[in-house]
Amino acid sequence: MSNLVFEAPVRVALKSRVVVQGPPGSGLTWTSLRMAQGMGGTVGVVDTNRAAAALYAEHFDFVHLPLPSGSPELLIEALAVAAEQRIGTLVVDSGTAFWSGRNGLVTQVDHLTLHKYNGNNNRAWTEKRELEQSLFDALLSFPGHLIVTLRTQSDYQVQDLGEGRLGVVKYGTKPDQRNNFDADFAFTLSLDMAHAGTVTKSRVLDVPTGAVFEEPGEDLGKVIAEWLGQGEPVPDALDIRDQALDPSMTADDLRDLHRLAAKADLLRTAVLNEHEQVEALGALIFRKGEQAKKERRSRPAAPEQPASPPPASAQPGGEAQDAVPDYVPEDKAFVAQWAHAIAVTSQGPQAAEDLATIEANLREEKAAGTVSQADYGHVYRLIEQRRASLGLPYGQPPNATAGTR
Repeated sequence: MSNLVFEAPVRVALKSRVVVQGPPGSGLTWTSLRMAQGMGGTVGVVDTNRAAAALYAEHFDFVHLPLPSGSPELLIEALAVAAEQRIGTLVVDSGTAFWSGRNGLVTQVDHLTLHKYNGNNNRAWTEKRELEQSLFDALLSFPGHLIVTLRTQSDYQVQDLGEGRLGVVKYGTKPDQRNNFDADFAFTLSLDMAHAGTVTKSRVLDVPTGAVFEEPGEDLGKVIAEWLGQGEPVPDALDIRDQALDPSMTADDLRDLHRLAAKADLLRTAVLNEHEQVEALGALIFRKGEQAKKERRSRPAAPEQPASPPPASAQPGGEAQDAVPDYVPEDKAFVAQWAHAIAVTSQGPQAAEDLATIEANLREEKAAGTVSQADYGHVYRLIEQRRASLGLPYGQPPNATAGTR
């Protein structure tokens, strides 16, 4: 039986996700700073343009983080630090640097292609896809408003010129970033050299696609933030992080906290953990949950209490559910082998398929009678915990037909 359920939609308050794109000199930094002032909260700038945003320090109130390169790992860390400092609106200027700039994704892939994979660009991209997705997840899950600037470049395409002739024709401009970078952003503004902005994508009904702003600025930023911010409030990622780090949290508490973060789509938010290191919120909660389980198992047994009458729930017709004893494997080698296989599954796109294969093999062991019901149930729970830590949907119920999906 499927666990999927259609329900009535509930509108939730969203933070702004805006792309401001245009050629160099079109006013990307200036326009983004103006819009950020209208969105509210402390404004921060991640600056890869040789600290160019500092030129406008007398005109705008913002905090500034110059970065020496376009390393994606460095931007993920900057996003976590910005969240920690409760920056209300963050400007990433520019997002192009983390794609094609020094030590950007394309540069890293080119290096792997040349020095590790003997010219095989596809294998190099396969190695870096997880980093690319981690960067994108960190951007979209930032707990404040976000503006990313992108430089555009001329787009050329091969076209049929007639009479059997092919030619390279300028087809307009496109942002220097991965294709469809703004697919999950709510708003895209394209600037020209006169600093005017044309809305080329909008989920904000008050500002339709095609609208032109001669001087886009604070008013536009305010309209975007207010329209997207209507709806039910969502949990705060840092509040959830602080709860997860509370030593009094039990494994059950952390399991509930993980579900709350998953429902709010916050599992991939980059936060600083108890060691001041960058970690995805979902991974942090799962790690603390596993730690809580180990600590519970290592506690000394409570002294025996005098025998007392069984509670009402343990009278004929039911069993007491007040306590769940720690699990002791019947076949320790079997459980250890499967637990290791689950723990080393990748965190990339292959993870779902790997866990599905492990689950199918486990069901076959159960059908063949080579594993006890208790050990089978324990390993199955480990699989589902691993899925939860990766933000994947749960599999089939434990009693489903062996080997089927």
